Amino acid sequence: MSDDLEPDRVTTGQGLPRSRSIHAAGIQMQGVVKSAQRVLELFEFFAEHRRPLAVSDVVRGLGYPQSSASMLLKSLTKLGYLDYDRHARLFVPTLRLAFLGGWVHDQLFSQSSLSRMVDELREVCGETVIIGMQNETYVQYIHLLQSPHSKLKWYIKPGSLRPLARASVGKILLSRQRDVDVLYLLRRINAEEIEPQHRIEPGELLRQLDEIRRVGYAYSEGTVNPEAGVIAVELPTPPSQPPMAIGIGAPIETLRRERERFIRLLDESLRPYRSPGVDAARPK
Repeated sequence: MSDDLEPDRVTTGQGLPRSRSIHAAGIQMQGVVKSAQRVLELFEFFAEHRRPLAVSDVVRGLGYPQSSASMLLKSLTKLGYLDYDRHARLFVPTLRLAFLGGWVHDQLFSQSSLSRMVDELREVCGETVIIGMQNETYVQYIHLLQSPHSKLKWYIKPGSLRPLARASVGKILLSRQRDVDVLYLLRRINAEEIEPQHRIEPGELLRQLDEIRRVGYAYSEGTVNPEAGVIAVELPTPPSQPPMAIGIGAPIETLRRERERFIRLLDESLRPYRSPGVDAARPK
């Protein structure tokens, strides 16, 4: 939902009243970087209201200039911390934001949470676990745990972007979309691709997506890292969040040897998060 971010108009009379957190907004605290203060104020503002917000809500509630509020929201959307509904012109935090401090909460209170599930999955599979969501023509790794003993000399930085139509996590996200929308995205992807050998033939991609829909998972070797592969499945998410996928990344020989076990581990890990009646979407 993050395409075509448009500034919201402040002409509506239905904006929020000024927030209780306004005591900090608009006041430059000594020794605090202004941009950092505004980012945290914005996150606290979302936490207080617990619903999608428009630019006008932020302007009215936090007292920011409209241009500053709009630029801040757009930047956080491009970084994957917010999602934007261009039809409703509303912003909402994504799970990438929730993961930032989720581990602190889990240590204190929770025995069942998404971040804890990722921890446990990494522990039992022994490899890198990745959660990704679409960011325009890329898949963005919004949360990941590296394998502590991987044979690969690679490091994936959280927030990294990977080709949407080549990475397994990205193909899972594409498989949820209509073919006509996939082809529209693919035209953009191929137009932006500098290396001709990396451009993707539409018919081949649609064939791969049909197979992913049939078996319930995506599998790739060497498409991004020549020594590694990823097996990925859809991550159940609430309607308020953009679609996401979760995958296990490993050296190719490990992925080939453990393929069936990794599929089973992903299925078992996600079972508590699935709604009743979605068995057909499980990996087969």
